[in-house]
Amino acid sequence: MRQPVLVQLIFMILFLGSNEAHCQKSFSTAGFFEVENSNRKVFNFNPGWRFYKGDVEAAGTKDFDDSNWIGVNLPHGLEILPENASGGRNYQGKAWYRKEFAVAEEDLKGKVFLYFEAVMGEARVWINGKQVAEHYGGYLPFAIDATDFLNEDEKNIVAVMADNSDSKLYPPGKNQSGLDFSYFGGIYRDVFLIKTNNIHVTLPELSNTVAGGGVFVGTLDVDENIAKLEVRTEVVNETNRLQLITVKSSLEDANKKVLKTVEQHIKLQPNRSKQLKKRFTVNDVRLWYPDNPYLHYLRTDILVNGKVVDQMRTRIGIRLYEMKGPEGLFVNKKYIGKKLIGVNRHQDYVYVGNALPNSSHYRDVKLLREGGSGIIRVGHYPQDDAFYDACDELGMITTSANPGWHFFNFKEKIFEDRLYEDSRNLVRKDRNRPSILLWETALNETPSQPGHVMNNMHKVAHSEYPFPGMFTVTDYEEAKKGGLDVYYHGHDKKVNSFNREFGDGYEVDDWYSQNSVVRVKREWGEKAMIDQSLRQAKELSARFKTDKIRIGGAMWAGIDHQRGYHPDPFWGGHLNVARLPRYTYYLYQSQYDPNYKLEGISTGPMLYIVNELTQLSSKDIIIYSNCDEIQLTWMGKDYGTMKPSKDSIYSGLPHPPFVFKDVFNLKQLKHRTKEERSLPAKMIAKGFVNNKEVIEEVKVYAQRSEKLKLSIDDEGLDLIADGSDFVPIRATIVDQRGIKKVLAEEYVYFEVEGPAQVIGGIKNFGNPAKSSFGIATALIRASTQPGTIKVKAYVNGLESDEITFESKPIRIPLYYDENYMKYSKMVNKDMVMIQERKDYSDDLPTDVKALQREVRALRLELVGENQAFMELRSNPKKEED
Repeated sequence: MRQPVLVQLIFMILFLGSNEAHCQKSFSTAGFFEVENSNRKVFNFNPGWRFYKGDVEAAGTKDFDDSNWIGVNLPHGLEILPENASGGRNYQGKAWYRKEFAVAEEDLKGKVFLYFEAVMGEARVWINGKQVAEHYGGYLPFAIDATDFLNEDEKNIVAVMADNSDSKLYPPGKNQSGLDFSYFGGIYRDVFLIKTNNIHVTLPELSNTVAGGGVFVGTLDVDENIAKLEVRTEVVNETNRLQLITVKSSLEDANKKVLKTVEQHIKLQPNRSKQLKKRFTVNDVRLWYPDNPYLHYLRTDILVNGKVVDQMRTRIGIRLYEMKGPEGLFVNKKYIGKKLIGVNRHQDYVYVGNALPNSSHYRDVKLLREGGSGIIRVGHYPQDDAFYDACDELGMITTSANPGWHFFNFKEKIFEDRLYEDSRNLVRKDRNRPSILLWETALNETPSQPGHVMNNMHKVAHSEYPFPGMFTVTDYEEAKKGGLDVYYHGHDKKVNSFNREFGDGYEVDDWYSQNSVVRVKREWGEKAMIDQSLRQAKELSARFKTDKIRIGGAMWAGIDHQRGYHPDPFWGGHLNVARLPRYTYYLYQSQYDPNYKLEGISTGPMLYIVNELTQLSSKDIIIYSNCDEIQLTWMGKDYGTMKPSKDSIYSGLPHPPFVFKDVFNLKQLKHRTKEERSLPAKMIAKGFVNNKEVIEEVKVYAQRSEKLKLSIDDEGLDLIADGSDFVPIRATIVDQRGIKKVLAEEYVYFEVEGPAQVIGGIKNFGNPAKSSFGIATALIRASTQPGTIKVKAYVNGLESDEITFESKPIRIPLYYDENYMKYSKMVNKDMVMIQERKDYSDDLPTDVKALQREVRALRLELVGENQAFMELRSNPKKEED
């Protein structure tokens, strides 16, 4: 019998044993955290799949020949797309995934589950030729008890058919061509394999108990550092005899020190499950607040005859939300003290669509939190577990939502039934999240949905969350009709409301063209982005002026996203699709108090000069800052010290912009003396708080483009060698002093050495990549082998640059058959791009190696006879290597 190939697990153990300093972000797995050395084992099931885009007859059978399929790792999104993937440029239709793996005999004495975080659209799953599951809807998880379908022979095969075609039979239901976001496709979130005992805590996705499955911790009441909690634990006995079971629940602090333990005992009949409930009070807890997001763990131990048979940790934040009408939002019995101001967020990313690794979700939340947002309203579906992990850790209040937008199916009752199922499952998925404040059970912007349906979804959500702090929400008229708890918009004098979207819709010329002063690309330059940011400053100011009953608002949107119904992406985000900032990012960031502190993000005094000192720049200098006063100097001339603008349109802002009139003029540079030309033309802004200088920013006039400067935009997170994690590498075009040349436009070619690769190529404009406002971005994806990675960047005529960094071993062991992955065909059917894995290129047939050389040559031709190409010409053997 062949065992599962877990080479990475062995490497990881050896590596961690010799390098205790190694650190990486921990993410939840299937909604829980694994207990060290426990019976319950969680494996990363993402690597080692074979993939085919299209439909194939009999692909679900065990002995189907998939040797001509390409090898992929999950998360996977069917294709690598260009920067603009809107207007239906993405593939819609069926696609297939297959994976071979082995299990040990002892594993089949317990339970083996497959857990899919999400598969887009309609999903059907086969194990060893037998269909074992079907799931409808692309945004919620599902789980499979695989135990009875596996064998200990050398070959177990799981096959998945994923179909992201339009369908009115499940939410969202609307055709992509009429949708404000894109479906994309594939197994685009994580998959886990979970092994545990026959007596275990159930998976919520497999439970029929209302508010049941797994572990659910509710906060009943708080009083300073005292909390009254209720824990619900559902256990199952899948043995053939009655069992005396002890459920031990231990509340732990962030360092896993036990604060209190409660026990429950139950006699459980064979093949029965039971949910146990226990209320208890605990002292000396630290409550979760948005600005102090302390997290506890609830450790669950299942014992039989004194022996631990199952263990898991549930991470929680002990907090109590209360909506008190005109008094506003209360957190832990205290008024929150401020407006909840933030943004909306769709989940897609440049090139990969929705197939983001966990690190990218976390970086999005960190960037937005650091950029001044205190709330993210999700659009318009439940988001990835890693996104909510980040919100919990960084105190980012957020929402969850039933998948929906402008559509209700009145003809087929199954659509309504699946809405109720989604309402139940979206609460189960994230009910332990302290960061979730609002639950959008009703469909977004769908006034046609019947009132009784909305009320039923509202009731389902409350039945699944029978504790304080559950608030359903939708637009004002629909919320009143459906009996929901909180209103989006509206001016009710008793019920709390939230401005779900502001700053965009009123600026659009018409809903066909959709041109707008607040929708601009970064490369359109500083005037476009200044106009956008000043318009948003006016909108933002109005949010701060509302009464307490309006708890806050979210700008549409925080990050650019792709759209189905329009050929242009949404270009109004603080960040573009590559996560590069516009000026609105600094506008929002400047609203933090200069003394504000939050662990995990950079805070404190800030200022940003909104002027690039180019031939297109404005004479006026706008500065976004949270300082009391700003002193400005340009080319040695002191333009004085100024307080923030007193313009009434900005009067609601905690920190209005600073505007220095008539400062910059290109003629000043032209008419410098010889002595002046020897000095850099620079602008210096100094910020003062309470008459004390606290920050300085220097901006230097850029000269001609001379070279590239590489940087890694990892936000402090390690690149993990799991076959799917990626990190943005920025190539900035600079002058000889390293000053960014924002008006430079170049195609930058990236080359990678080591266990990683560039995502994308010629067909999708991923490599070479065009610069945007002086920066070109490449996404560098790690292989399954940790090691040293060197990235080089080239532009014909400019000095190249290189950067070296490490990919780190993953903490969760990878579960895949290396040989099955190794011998899959590595070139896709249209022979345009080399498939995403270079791990096994030495074993590729000769014709594939020839194709690889041809593709590299074509790429190099696009960027000219650069240094790399010249090097290859002078040393042909290097090309062969």
